Amino acid sequence: MVTMQRIEVVRCGLALALVMALLPVMGASAQEQLAIKGGRIVPIVGEPIDDGVILIRDGTIQQIGTDLDIPIEARVIDATGMVILPGFVEPHSPEPLVQPNEVNPNVPFVTVVDAVDPNAIYFEEARRNGVTSVHAIPGNSTMFGGKSAVVKTSGTFAEDMVLKRDAGLKLSLRPSGSTSRMSHLARLRRELDETKRYMASLDEKAGKTNDEVSDDAKADEEKDEPQAAQEEDEEKADEEKADESSSDDTAPDAQREAMVRLLKGELPAFLYCEQAMDVPHALKLIDDYGLNATLILGRDCHKAVGLLAGRDDPVILDPELVFWETDPRTDEDEQIILPRLYREVGVPITFQTSGSSLSSATTLGPSLLWYQAATAVKYGMPVEEALEALTLRPARLIGVDSFVGSIEPGKDADLVIFSGEPLKLGTWVETTIIDGKIVYRREDDSRMRALLQPNENSSEKP
Repeated sequence: MVTMQRIEVVRCGLALALVMALLPVMGASAQEQLAIKGGRIVPIVGEPIDDGVILIRDGTIQQIGTDLDIPIEARVIDATGMVILPGFVEPHSPEPLVQPNEVNPNVPFVTVVDAVDPNAIYFEEARRNGVTSVHAIPGNSTMFGGKSAVVKTSGTFAEDMVLKRDAGLKLSLRPSGSTSRMSHLARLRRELDETKRYMASLDEKAGKTNDEVSDDAKADEEKDEPQAAQEEDEEKADEEKADESSSDDTAPDAQREAMVRLLKGELPAFLYCEQAMDVPHALKLIDDYGLNATLILGRDCHKAVGLLAGRDDPVILDPELVFWETDPRTDEDEQIILPRLYREVGVPITFQTSGSSLSSATTLGPSLLWYQAATAVKYGMPVEEALEALTLRPARLIGVDSFVGSIEPGKDADLVIFSGEPLKLGTWVETTIIDGKIVYRREDDSRMRALLQPNENSSEKP
Protein backbone atom coordinates (compact mmCIF):
# COMPACT_ATOMS: atom_id res chain seq x y z
CA MET A 1 0.00 0.00 0.00
CA VAL A 2 2.81 2.33 0.97
CA THR A 3 4.63 1.44 -2.23
CA MET A 4 1.58 2.35 -4.38
CA GLN A 5 1.30 5.72 -2.62
CA ARG A 6 4.97 6.45 -3.31
CA ILE A 7 4.51 5.58 -7.00
CA GLU A 8 1.52 7.93 -7.20
CA VAL A 9 3.52 10.70 -5.56
CA VAL A 10 6.37 10.18 -8.00
CA ARG A 11 3.93 10.31 -10.96
CA CYS A 12 2.41 13.55 -9.72
CA GLY A 13 5.87 14.99 -9.21
CA LEU A 14 6.96 14.07 -12.74
CA ALA A 15 3.75 15.51 -14.20
CA LEU A 16 4.26 18.75 -12.27
CA ALA A 17 7.87 18.94 -13.36
CA LEU A 18 6.81 18.42 -16.98
CA VAL A 19 4.24 21.21 -16.74
CA MET A 20 6.77 23.55 -15.14
CA ALA A 21 9.27 22.73 -17.86
CA LEU A 22 6.77 23.52 -20.60
CA LEU A 23 5.47 26.76 -19.09
CA PRO A 24 8.29 28.99 -20.36
CA VAL A 25 7.97 27.48 -23.84
CA MET A 26 4.22 28.01 -23.91
CA GLY A 27 4.69 31.55 -22.64
CA ALA A 28 7.24 32.37 -25.30
CA SER A 29 5.01 30.90 -28.02
CA ALA A 30 2.05 32.98 -26.83
CA GLN A 31 4.23 36.08 -27.00
CA GLU A 32 5.19 35.29 -30.57
CA GLN A 33 1.64 34.70 -31.75
CA LEU A 34 -1.05 37.31 -31.57
CA ALA A 35 -4.62 37.37 -32.84
CA ILE A 36 -6.89 40.40 -33.11
CA LYS A 37 -10.53 39.52 -33.59
CA GLY A 38 -13.93 41.10 -33.79
CA GLY A 39 -12.99 44.56 -35.05
CA ARG A 40 -13.39 46.39 -38.32
CA ILE A 41 -10.17 46.05 -40.26
CA VAL A 42 -9.22 48.89 -42.61
CA PRO A 43 -6.29 47.46 -44.58
CA ILE A 44 -5.91 50.59 -46.83
CA VAL A 45 -5.42 48.26 -49.80
CA GLY A 46 -8.80 46.66 -50.45
CA GLU A 47 -12.17 46.99 -48.80
CA PRO A 48 -12.64 47.12 -45.01
CA ILE A 49 -13.40 43.81 -43.30
CA ASP A 50 -16.09 43.78 -40.62
CA ASP A 51 -15.77 41.35 -37.71
CA GLY A 52 -12.34 40.43 -39.05
CA VAL A 53 -9.40 38.49 -37.69
CA ILE A 54 -5.68 39.26 -38.01
CA LEU A 55 -3.20 36.51 -37.21
CA ILE A 56 0.37 37.54 -36.34
CA ARG A 57 3.46 35.41 -35.85
CA ASP A 58 7.02 36.52 -35.10
CA GLY A 59 6.13 40.16 -35.70
CA THR A 60 4.69 39.56 -39.17
CA ILE A 61 1.08 39.53 -40.38
CA GLN A 62 0.19 35.99 -41.42
CA GLN A 63 -3.49 36.06 -42.34
CA ILE A 64 -6.39 38.49 -42.56
CA GLY A 65 -10.01 37.59 -43.01
CA THR A 66 -13.10 36.31 -41.24
CA ASP A 67 -13.71 32.97 -39.54
CA LEU A 68 -10.00 32.19 -39.33
CA ASP A 69 -8.82 29.49 -36.95
CA ILE A 70 -6.99 31.14 -34.07
CA PRO A 71 -4.08 29.04 -32.73
CA ILE A 72 -4.71 27.96 -29.16
CA GLU A 73 -1.36 29.33 -28.01
CA ALA A 74 -1.95 32.81 -29.50
CA ARG A 75 -2.63 35.78 -27.32
CA VAL A 76 -6.03 37.14 -28.33
CA ILE A 77 -7.11 40.78 -28.35
CA ASP A 78 -10.86 41.25 -28.54
CA ALA A 79 -11.41 44.36 -30.67
CA THR A 80 -15.16 44.07 -30.96
CA GLY A 81 -16.65 47.46 -31.79
CA MET A 82 -13.22 48.93 -32.57
CA VAL A 83 -11.34 49.82 -35.76
CA ILE A 84 -7.92 48.45 -36.73
CA LEU A 85 -5.60 50.40 -39.03
CA PRO A 86 -1.97 50.06 -40.06
CA GLY A 87 0.30 52.20 -37.92
CA PHE A 88 0.67 55.80 -39.01
CA VAL A 89 3.88 56.83 -40.81
CA GLU A 90 5.29 60.30 -40.20
CA PRO A 91 7.24 61.26 -43.35
CA HIS A 92 9.36 64.10 -41.96
CA SER A 93 10.41 64.90 -38.41
CA PRO A 94 13.60 66.01 -36.64
CA GLU A 95 11.96 65.32 -33.27
CA PRO A 96 13.61 61.91 -32.67
CA LEU A 97 17.06 63.57 -32.79
CA VAL A 98 18.97 64.84 -29.80
CA GLN A 99 19.25 68.15 -31.64
CA PRO A 100 17.53 68.95 -34.96
CA ASN A 101 20.48 70.58 -36.75
CA GLU A 102 24.23 70.28 -36.79
CA VAL A 103 26.25 73.42 -36.09
CA ASN A 104 27.85 73.09 -39.52
CA PRO A 105 25.18 73.42 -42.24
CA ASN A 106 27.09 71.31 -44.74
CA VAL A 107 27.37 67.79 -43.34
CA PRO A 108 25.98 65.34 -45.93
CA PHE A 109 28.29 62.59 -44.67
CA VAL A 110 26.80 62.21 -41.17
CA THR A 111 23.86 59.94 -40.34
CA VAL A 112 20.97 60.71 -38.04
CA VAL A 113 21.12 57.22 -36.53
CA ASP A 114 23.95 58.46 -34.33
CA ALA A 115 21.67 61.20 -32.98
CA VAL A 116 18.40 59.29 -32.44
CA ASP A 117 17.40 59.28 -28.77
CA PRO A 118 15.17 56.26 -28.00
CA ASN A 119 14.15 57.95 -24.74
CA ALA A 120 12.91 61.12 -26.44
CA ILE A 121 9.43 62.09 -25.30
CA TYR A 122 8.52 62.17 -28.99
CA PHE A 123 8.50 58.37 -29.17
CA GLU A 124 6.20 57.99 -26.18
CA GLU A 125 3.72 60.43 -27.66
CA ALA A 126 4.04 58.84 -31.10
CA ARG A 127 3.00 55.45 -29.74
CA ARG A 128 0.15 57.11 -27.86
CA ASN A 129 -1.08 58.68 -31.11
CA GLY A 130 -0.75 55.63 -33.32
CA VAL A 131 2.51 56.55 -35.09
CA THR A 132 4.63 53.43 -35.54
CA SER A 133 7.27 54.61 -38.06
CA VAL A 134 8.91 57.98 -38.50
CA HIS A 135 11.33 59.42 -41.01
CA ALA A 136 13.98 60.91 -38.74
CA ILE A 137 15.65 63.69 -40.69
CA PRO A 138 17.68 66.83 -39.87
CA GLY A 139 15.86 70.11 -39.33
CA ASN A 140 15.44 72.93 -41.82
CA SER A 141 18.33 75.11 -40.63
CA THR A 142 20.93 73.50 -42.84
CA MET A 143 22.15 73.37 -46.41
CA PHE A 144 23.12 69.73 -46.81
CA GLY A 145 22.02 67.95 -43.66
CA GLY A 146 22.95 64.40 -42.76
CA LYS A 147 21.55 61.18 -44.15
CA SER A 148 18.12 60.40 -42.74
CA ALA A 149 16.69 57.09 -41.51
CA VAL A 150 13.28 55.53 -41.01
CA VAL A 151 12.89 54.20 -37.48
CA LYS A 152 10.17 52.42 -35.56
CA THR A 153 8.85 54.32 -32.56
CA SER A 154 9.70 51.62 -30.05
CA GLY A 155 13.04 50.16 -29.05
CA THR A 156 15.74 50.23 -26.41
CA PHE A 157 18.58 51.24 -28.71
CA ALA A 158 18.60 53.29 -31.89
CA GLU A 159 20.11 50.46 -33.90
CA ASP A 160 17.20 48.20 -32.95
CA MET A 161 14.68 50.77 -34.17
CA VAL A 162 16.07 51.31 -37.67
CA LEU A 163 13.76 50.20 -40.47
CA LYS A 164 15.76 51.82 -43.28
CA ARG A 165 19.14 53.53 -43.27
CA ASP A 166 20.07 56.29 -45.70
CA ALA A 167 16.44 57.02 -46.52
CA GLY A 168 17.32 60.43 -47.95
CA LEU A 169 19.41 63.56 -47.72
CA LYS A 170 18.09 66.86 -46.37
CA LEU A 171 18.61 70.01 -48.45
CA SER A 172 17.28 73.37 -47.38
CA LEU A 173 16.85 76.60 -49.28
CA ARG A 174 16.46 78.58 -46.08
CA PRO A 175 19.71 80.45 -45.41
CA SER A 176 21.22 80.09 -41.98
CA GLY A 177 22.64 82.92 -39.90
CA SER A 178 23.26 86.18 -41.73
CA THR A 179 23.72 84.52 -45.13
CA SER A 180 21.53 85.92 -47.89
CA ARG A 181 19.23 83.70 -49.94
CA MET A 182 21.26 84.41 -53.05
CA SER A 183 24.56 83.41 -51.40
CA HIS A 184 22.99 80.32 -49.88
CA LEU A 185 21.65 79.15 -53.24
CA ALA A 186 24.92 79.93 -55.01
CA ARG A 187 26.87 77.91 -52.45
CA LEU A 188 24.43 75.04 -52.72
CA ARG A 189 24.82 74.95 -56.50
CA ARG A 190 28.60 75.20 -56.18
CA GLU A 191 28.65 72.11 -53.96
CA LEU A 192 26.51 70.20 -56.47
CA ASP A 193 28.71 71.31 -59.40
CA GLU A 194 31.88 70.31 -57.56
CA THR A 195 30.37 66.90 -56.94
CA LYS A 196 29.57 66.55 -60.64
CA ARG A 197 33.18 67.38 -61.52
CA TYR A 198 34.35 64.95 -58.87
CA MET A 199 32.15 62.24 -60.39
CA ALA A 200 33.56 63.02 -63.84
CA SER A 201 37.11 62.66 -62.52
CA LEU A 202 36.19 59.26 -61.06
CA ASP A 203 34.74 58.19 -64.40
CA GLU A 204 37.89 59.39 -66.16
CA LYS A 205 40.10 57.37 -63.81
CA ALA A 206 37.90 54.33 -64.34
CA GLY A 207 38.18 54.77 -68.14
CA LYS A 208 41.97 55.06 -68.04
CA THR A 209 42.21 52.01 -65.85
CA ASN A 210 40.14 49.99 -68.31
CA ASP A 211 42.35 51.17 -71.22
CA GLU A 212 45.49 50.16 -69.32
CA VAL A 213 44.04 46.73 -68.65
CA SER A 214 43.21 46.32 -72.37
CA ASP A 215 46.77 47.29 -73.39
CA ASP A 216 48.21 44.78 -70.95
CA ALA A 217 45.95 42.05 -72.29
CA LYS A 218 47.03 42.83 -75.88
CA ALA A 219 50.68 42.61 -74.88
CA ASP A 220 50.03 39.29 -73.20
CA GLU A 221 48.69 37.80 -76.42
CA GLU A 222 51.95 38.65 -78.22
CA LYS A 223 54.03 36.69 -75.77
CA ASP A 224 55.04 33.11 -76.45
CA GLU A 225 52.67 30.63 -74.86
CA PRO A 226 55.33 28.79 -72.77
CA GLN A 227 56.60 32.05 -71.36
CA ALA A 228 53.06 33.27 -70.70
CA ALA A 229 52.28 30.07 -68.85
CA GLN A 230 55.32 30.49 -66.59
CA GLU A 231 54.45 34.08 -65.76
CA GLU A 232 50.71 33.53 -65.45
CA ASP A 233 50.61 33.35 -61.68
CA GLU A 234 52.75 36.45 -61.19
CA GLU A 235 50.74 38.47 -63.68
CA LYS A 236 47.49 37.41 -62.08
CA ALA A 237 48.72 38.67 -58.74
CA ASP A 238 49.78 41.95 -60.34
CA GLU A 239 46.35 42.36 -61.93
CA GLU A 240 44.61 41.78 -58.62
CA LYS A 241 46.75 44.49 -57.06
CA ALA A 242 45.98 46.79 -59.97
CA ASP A 243 42.25 46.10 -59.63
CA GLU A 244 42.34 46.90 -55.92
CA SER A 245 44.25 50.09 -56.61
CA SER A 246 41.90 51.20 -59.41
CA SER A 247 38.84 50.40 -57.25
CA ASP A 248 40.16 52.63 -54.49
CA ASP A 249 40.86 55.41 -56.99
CA THR A 250 37.44 55.28 -58.65
CA ALA A 251 35.24 54.88 -55.55
CA PRO A 252 33.99 58.12 -53.93
CA ASP A 253 35.56 59.02 -50.62
CA ALA A 254 33.49 58.99 -47.46
CA GLN A 255 33.11 62.78 -47.44
CA ARG A 256 31.47 62.83 -50.87
CA GLU A 257 29.75 59.44 -50.95
CA ALA A 258 26.31 60.83 -50.01
CA MET A 259 26.50 63.67 -52.55
CA VAL A 260 27.53 61.26 -55.32
CA ARG A 261 24.60 58.98 -54.50
CA LEU A 262 22.32 62.03 -54.46
CA LEU A 263 23.29 63.02 -58.01
CA LYS A 264 23.04 59.44 -59.21
CA GLY A 265 19.45 59.36 -57.94
CA GLU A 266 20.26 56.60 -55.46
CA LEU A 267 19.65 58.80 -52.44
CA PRO A 268 16.35 60.75 -52.44
CA ALA A 269 16.46 64.48 -51.70
CA PHE A 270 14.11 66.10 -49.20
CA LEU A 271 14.15 69.71 -50.27
CA TYR A 272 12.81 72.33 -47.88
CA CYS A 273 11.32 75.57 -49.21
CA GLU A 274 10.49 78.15 -46.59
CA GLN A 275 8.95 80.78 -48.87
CA ALA A 276 7.13 80.85 -52.20
CA MET A 277 10.20 82.39 -53.85
CA ASP A 278 12.15 79.23 -53.00
CA VAL A 279 9.84 76.94 -54.97
CA PRO A 280 10.99 77.83 -58.53
CA HIS A 281 14.63 77.52 -57.41
CA ALA A 282 13.88 74.12 -55.93
CA LEU A 283 12.18 72.92 -59.12
CA LYS A 284 15.13 74.15 -61.20
CA LEU A 285 17.54 72.28 -58.93
CA ILE A 286 15.47 69.13 -59.38
CA ASP A 287 15.49 69.49 -63.16
CA ASP A 288 19.10 70.65 -63.56
CA TYR A 289 20.62 67.94 -61.38
CA GLY A 290 18.06 65.16 -61.93
CA LEU A 291 17.23 64.90 -58.24
CA ASN A 292 14.79 62.32 -56.95
CA ALA A 293 13.14 64.85 -54.67
CA THR A 294 10.30 65.41 -52.25
CA LEU A 295 9.34 69.00 -51.50
CA ILE A 296 8.80 70.09 -47.92
CA LEU A 297 6.84 73.30 -48.17
CA GLY A 298 6.46 76.12 -45.69
CA ARG A 299 3.02 77.73 -45.32
CA ASP A 300 3.91 80.69 -47.60
CA CYS A 301 4.65 78.33 -50.51
CA HIS A 302 0.97 78.01 -51.42
CA LYS A 303 1.47 81.18 -53.49
CA ALA A 304 3.57 79.09 -55.89
CA VAL A 305 1.15 76.17 -56.06
CA GLY A 306 0.58 76.75 -59.79
CA LEU A 307 4.21 75.81 -60.50
CA LEU A 308 3.57 72.32 -59.14
CA ALA A 309 0.64 71.53 -61.41
CA GLY A 310 1.45 68.75 -63.84
CA ARG A 311 4.59 67.66 -62.01
CA ASP A 312 5.12 64.39 -60.14
CA ASP A 313 7.05 65.85 -57.24
CA PRO A 314 5.45 64.69 -53.97
CA VAL A 315 4.81 67.30 -51.30
CA ILE A 316 4.81 67.34 -47.51
CA LEU A 317 2.66 70.20 -46.27
CA ASP A 318 3.43 72.70 -43.55
CA PRO A 319 2.00 71.65 -40.16
CA GLU A 320 -0.28 74.70 -40.12
CA LEU A 321 -2.87 73.60 -42.65
CA VAL A 322 -5.47 76.36 -42.24
CA PHE A 323 -4.78 80.03 -41.50
CA TRP A 324 -5.79 83.56 -42.43
CA GLU A 325 -3.89 86.07 -44.57
CA THR A 326 -4.58 89.72 -45.28
CA ASP A 327 -4.35 90.90 -48.87
CA PRO A 328 -1.97 93.93 -48.79
CA ARG A 329 -3.80 95.64 -51.68
CA THR A 330 -7.43 95.13 -50.69
CA ASP A 331 -6.83 94.76 -46.97
CA GLU A 332 -9.28 91.85 -47.03
CA ASP A 333 -8.75 88.72 -45.00
CA GLU A 334 -8.64 85.38 -46.77
CA GLN A 335 -8.72 81.92 -45.29
CA ILE A 336 -5.95 79.71 -46.69
CA ILE A 337 -6.67 75.98 -46.73
CA LEU A 338 -3.51 74.21 -47.84
CA PRO A 339 -4.91 70.67 -48.47
CA ARG A 340 -7.60 72.08 -50.74
CA LEU A 341 -5.20 74.31 -52.72
CA TYR A 342 -2.72 71.54 -53.46
CA ARG A 343 -5.34 68.89 -54.21
CA GLU A 344 -7.03 71.23 -56.70
CA VAL A 345 -3.88 71.16 -58.89
CA GLY A 346 -3.42 67.42 -58.51
CA VAL A 347 -0.46 67.39 -56.12
CA PRO A 348 -0.27 64.27 -53.91
CA ILE A 349 0.08 65.54 -50.34
CA THR A 350 1.14 64.08 -47.05
CA PHE A 351 1.16 65.57 -43.58
CA GLN A 352 3.66 66.31 -40.87
CA THR A 353 3.21 67.46 -37.32
CA SER A 354 4.42 70.61 -35.63
CA GLY A 355 6.63 68.61 -33.30
CA SER A 356 5.26 70.33 -30.21
CA SER A 357 5.05 68.09 -27.19
CA LEU A 358 1.57 67.12 -26.01
CA SER A 359 2.33 68.62 -22.62
CA SER A 360 3.84 71.86 -23.91
CA ALA A 361 1.94 72.75 -27.10
CA THR A 362 -0.34 75.77 -26.97
CA THR A 363 -2.40 74.33 -29.83
CA LEU A 364 -2.59 70.56 -29.76
CA GLY A 365 -4.11 69.92 -33.18
CA PRO A 366 -1.06 70.33 -35.48
CA SER A 367 1.00 68.14 -33.14
CA LEU A 368 -1.24 65.16 -33.92
CA LEU A 369 -0.97 63.35 -37.25
CA TRP A 370 -4.58 62.11 -37.23
CA TYR A 371 -5.79 65.67 -36.57
CA GLN A 372 -4.00 66.86 -39.72
CA ALA A 373 -5.84 64.27 -41.78
CA ALA A 374 -9.15 65.09 -40.08
CA THR A 375 -8.64 68.75 -40.98
CA ALA A 376 -8.10 67.82 -44.63
CA VAL A 377 -11.30 65.75 -44.55
CA LYS A 378 -13.17 68.72 -43.11
CA TYR A 379 -12.17 70.70 -46.20
CA GLY A 380 -12.99 68.13 -48.85
CA MET A 381 -10.49 65.27 -48.82
CA PRO A 382 -12.21 61.86 -48.89
CA VAL A 383 -11.71 59.81 -45.72
CA GLU A 384 -10.13 56.95 -47.66
CA GLU A 385 -7.53 59.29 -49.19
CA ALA A 386 -6.85 60.88 -45.81
CA LEU A 387 -6.19 57.48 -44.22
CA GLU A 388 -3.89 56.57 -47.10
CA ALA A 389 -2.06 59.89 -46.58
CA LEU A 390 -1.36 58.77 -43.00
CA THR A 391 -0.15 55.29 -43.86
CA LEU A 392 0.68 53.89 -47.29
CA ARG A 393 1.41 57.16 -49.12
CA PRO A 394 4.16 58.34 -46.73
CA ALA A 395 5.50 54.78 -46.56
CA ARG A 396 5.95 54.86 -50.36
CA LEU A 397 7.44 58.32 -50.14
CA ILE A 398 10.25 57.15 -47.87
CA GLY A 399 10.67 53.74 -49.48
CA VAL A 400 9.36 51.43 -46.77
CA ASP A 401 5.98 50.45 -48.26
CA SER A 402 7.09 46.84 -48.67
CA PHE A 403 7.24 46.63 -44.86
CA VAL A 404 4.62 49.01 -43.47
CA GLY A 405 1.72 51.24 -44.49
CA SER A 406 -1.02 48.67 -45.04
CA ILE A 407 -2.40 45.50 -43.48
CA GLU A 408 -1.26 42.67 -45.73
CA PRO A 409 0.23 39.21 -45.16
CA GLY A 410 4.00 39.39 -45.01
CA LYS A 411 4.18 42.96 -43.76
CA ASP A 412 5.34 44.04 -40.32
CA ALA A 413 2.61 43.76 -37.71
CA ASP A 414 2.48 47.50 -37.00
CA LEU A 415 -1.15 48.08 -36.09
CA VAL A 416 -3.32 50.53 -34.20
CA ILE A 417 -6.64 49.71 -32.56
CA PHE A 418 -8.98 52.68 -32.24
CA SER A 419 -12.01 52.96 -30.01
CA GLY A 420 -14.06 54.15 -33.02
CA GLU A 421 -13.69 55.88 -36.37
CA PRO A 422 -10.04 57.02 -36.50
CA LEU A 423 -10.61 60.61 -37.62
CA LYS A 424 -13.52 61.40 -35.29
CA LEU A 425 -13.06 63.67 -32.30
CA GLY A 426 -13.54 61.55 -29.20
CA THR A 427 -11.91 58.45 -30.68
CA TRP A 428 -8.91 57.12 -28.78
CA VAL A 429 -5.96 54.96 -29.61
CA GLU A 430 -6.62 51.93 -27.43
CA THR A 431 -3.64 49.80 -28.41
CA THR A 432 -0.52 50.28 -30.52
CA ILE A 433 1.38 47.26 -31.81
CA ILE A 434 4.85 47.34 -33.38
CA ASP A 435 6.44 44.22 -34.86
CA GLY A 436 3.73 42.14 -33.21
CA LYS A 437 4.41 43.49 -29.72
CA ILE A 438 2.02 45.63 -27.74
CA VAL A 439 3.88 48.87 -27.05
CA TYR A 440 0.98 51.04 -25.84
CA ARG A 441 -2.34 50.46 -24.09
CA ARG A 442 -4.56 53.34 -23.08
CA GLU A 443 -5.63 51.59 -19.91
CA ASP A 444 -1.99 51.59 -18.78
CA ASP A 445 -1.31 55.21 -19.75
CA SER A 446 -0.90 56.89 -16.37
CA ARG A 447 0.51 60.07 -17.92
CA MET A 448 -2.60 60.53 -20.06
CA ARG A 449 -4.86 59.95 -17.07
CA ALA A 450 -2.94 62.54 -15.09
CA LEU A 451 -3.25 65.01 -17.97
CA LEU A 452 -6.98 64.52 -18.42
CA GLN A 453 -7.91 64.36 -14.75
CA PRO A 454 -5.82 67.03 -13.03
CA ASN A 455 -8.54 67.97 -10.56
CA GLU A 456 -9.04 64.39 -9.46
CA ASN A 457 -5.32 63.92 -8.92
CA SER A 458 -4.94 67.16 -7.06
CA SER A 459 -7.77 66.18 -4.73
CA GLU A 460 -5.86 63.04 -3.77
CA LYS A 461 -2.94 65.05 -2.49
CA PRO A 462 -2.89 65.67 1.27
